[in-house]
Amino acid sequence: MKQTLADTAYEKLLDMIYSLKYQSGDRLVEQQLINELEISRTPVREAIRRLAGDGLVDLSTFARIHTFTAKEKEDIGLVRLAIDTTVAPLIVLNASNKDLQDLMSIAADCQRASDRNDIMERIRLDFKFHQVLVELSGNQVFTDIQDQLTKKGRLIQIQHYSENGATFCNLTGHLDILQALNDRNTNACIKAMQDHLRPSYASHGVDSKIWEVAETALRTTDVTPFIQQH
Repeated sequence: MKQTLADTAYEKLLDMIYSLKYQSGDRLVEQQLINELEISRTPVREAIRRLAGDGLVDLSTFARIHTFTAKEKEDIGLVRLAIDTTVAPLIVLNASNKDLQDLMSIAADCQRASDRNDIMERIRLDFKFHQVLVELSGNQVFTDIQDQLTKKGRLIQIQHYSENGATFCNLTGHLDILQALNDRNTNACIKAMQDHLRPSYASHGVDSKIWEVAETALRTTDVTPFIQQH
């Protein structure tokens, strides 16, 4: 499909937001963006509307970068937990060894970005890891939802870094998830996913009791016997 000017404007604005050129609460001035992007008014307006649809921009009398509340962070974290946990059996069933090797490459790139203190790239690759995880489930609805959560979750992490000078990510959790998937062990995969997500959202103030209740409700039984039979 041919990329439109609105697509180009959208991608450039997204890069600006993720690179902290525009930060939490900053106003998006239409004429300034037109000059900066060298793209006409209509595509710029469409790009801003798309960003608002993603939940990254607030629209009222003017547009500004969305600031996530504690409740929004909690809600997003719990939905991410629900999706990653729910798709775990599907990934165990569907992911090929090649798929898992590709996922390992993303995890390795994420670790390298962290080692060189490239925080923005580390955040991008961390969310790419989880996006690809859900894609491996083969469920397009979950994949589309995860895409929306990725856009919001990535901005939450970036804003947290901007405000606090630090951001949490348990990168060893990627390896735990991959080990469980290589072993085709659903229960171990679910535990690894929960252990990986929990500290990150705890650092954003998610209520530990609510998270614990959600984890308990999302536990499932191992599908390994099913895999062996098929």
